[in-house]
Amino acid sequence: MEELKGTQEVRALLGAVLPAEVAPRTFEVICMRSGEANGLYYPAEALQRSVQEGLWEGATAFANHASPAAETRPGGRAIEDVVGVLSSAQWTGEAILARLTCSGPKGEMVAQLAREILAAQERGEPAPNIGLSADLIVQRERQSNRIQRIVRVNSVDVVYSPAAGGAFLRALNTGLPQRAHSSQRKRRQSLSPLGEDAKRKGGNSMPNEQATARTEELALEEEGLQLGLALEESRQVLSAQCAYLLQAALQGSDLPQPLKDEVRQEFAGKIFRPEALQQRLEEKRRTWARLLEAQVVRGAGARVSTRDELERIRLATERLFGLSVPEDALSIPRLSGIRELYLLLTGDHEFHGHAHPERVQLANVTTATMANLTADVLNKVMLQAYNRRERWWEPIVTHRDLLRFQEMKMIRAYGFSTLSTVAEGATYTEKTWDDLQETAEIVKKGNYVGVTLEMIMADDLEAVRAIPQLLGSAAWNTVSDAVSAIFTANGGTGPLMSDGEQLFSSAHNNLGTAALDFDSFDAAQVAVMSQTEPGSGRRLGVPARYLLVPVQLRSTGMILRNSINRPGGAQNEVNPWYDDFEVIVVPPWTDPNNWALATDPNVAEHIVLGWLQGQREPEIFTAAEETSGSMFTNDELRIKVRFFICCGVADYRGLYKANVA
Repeated sequence: MEELKGTQEVRALLGAVLPAEVAPRTFEVICMRSGEANGLYYPAEALQRSVQEGLWEGATAFANHASPAAETRPGGRAIEDVVGVLSSAQWTGEAILARLTCSGPKGEMVAQLAREILAAQERGEPAPNIGLSADLIVQRERQSNRIQRIVRVNSVDVVYSPAAGGAFLRALNTGLPQRAHSSQRKRRQSLSPLGEDAKRKGGNSMPNEQATARTEELALEEEGLQLGLALEESRQVLSAQCAYLLQAALQGSDLPQPLKDEVRQEFAGKIFRPEALQQRLEEKRRTWARLLEAQVVRGAGARVSTRDELERIRLATERLFGLSVPEDALSIPRLSGIRELYLLLTGDHEFHGHAHPERVQLANVTTATMANLTADVLNKVMLQAYNRRERWWEPIVTHRDLLRFQEMKMIRAYGFSTLSTVAEGATYTEKTWDDLQETAEIVKKGNYVGVTLEMIMADDLEAVRAIPQLLGSAAWNTVSDAVSAIFTANGGTGPLMSDGEQLFSSAHNNLGTAALDFDSFDAAQVAVMSQTEPGSGRRLGVPARYLLVPVQLRSTGMILRNSINRPGGAQNEVNPWYDDFEVIVVPPWTDPNNWALATDPNVAEHIVLGWLQGQREPEIFTAAEETSGSMFTNDELRIKVRFFICCGVADYRGLYKANVA
């Protein structure tokens, strides 16, 4: 076939384009992988939940972790250490991936370092052990190093020798090459019709038209070569990245080595998508789980042959205490009682209160093993009891996480009721403002109970089951009483506010004496909506969303809410409050006549519950040693419940109380 005029054949190497000349500043990175790091174990579900909650989005990256001195100064971190920000976080099943966009004072330094590390990895050369390490606030399970939840991501820092597998994966934000590599420039010179001899002569070696056509052809050829080289470089980089991802995924996997080898053989040397690798790992996990199902926990004195011995006993214990277990654990035989559990874990047939490792075939079992496992199961039973009852206070409170054991400060700024008018060409005037501050103390609540050897010997399972249920109910009552006391303290006038007045007072225009009916309810709503900004006569106009009543007034409250016509009014007189508020029964209130109103806290904040380190539920702990502690001195396993709670009022304007005479 006759060659088309003005065209030429070029070699095209197909792959993903990774340009060479535009220096990238955005990188795909691994923030952290599941597994153990710095003595703590981060399970996959905790990492996945943190991504779903958006904790990684917008996290600032710094150069190195904060020094101890930096954490004590106001603001914590120094702005001169900023290197960039994270975005587009996603969970791959093994690790958290995100985009790091380098910016800030040290952004270019980190971008250059990342480019050098990726280039060295591409060439197969050693690279500095530089990666990413997250600075986190976490919740840890009791008596364990297992992380239950990531509360907050303070930062994701570029550090030496990261502990949780943080690393740079690839560059993202580059365009097509703007200039050829040095090797490409040499090729261009060798192909140019204007060689050095022609240049010295000051002219072309062929007619102008031919020279122009030949130059255009060579330009097209050179462009094709550049694109082909860029595509080949991209393919090599992707291959290196896939190899790194495969290695990281297999290292973080809990699969046995034979199954890991199968996955490695399938993906080694190939370019693949992360989700394909994750899907195959999940398939291997399911295969491994089916193989383990055939292995069972046998009775007291029997041997436990699976690699997850204590895990299977824990599931059997949860079943013993009435907790639900996964379907794949239903084949585990039931324990007959607390006595069998004790003998299985300790071998203490004489009930001396210490373990006999030679009598059991579980590795590293001590008396503390029995205590820790029991505490873990009892804690679940307690939380089940705590969460079983409806938390009547939830709609009217605001929750705050407290980082330190110190009083909670609730600051309310005011003075911004309206904006000033600015005439054409005139200067803006400064807005004067001030703030009010309320405080509340953190209170530690708790008790302990003892499970005696006599209870274990008698196999008194029902008594042991009742302990966490009663503790959960007591914890619920503790929070309920703390919130209800806001309305009943000091003879029903509430706590003292920073302005020297009681929470409910005539000075605050939120205290009444009338019994609950339509007229008193309407008057109370008018009082709430008439509250003003401090230092201003402007009314807030926010109605109360909730009517709080003792059990004796529930029916009266429901009639006010659900009557289309005004209760007690003339026929066909409209009830303007029909279906416009909610009735909340407050169980601790004993006065049958007093009632209260509260606004939606999202609109007008008032009652605040503070939780130390974000722990909003009670915790159970145990203390047991083989030769010391209560098990040794008192023949009992002591179970302690602890609860940190802080309850205060940030603003009186969203609350109203009627102390009926």
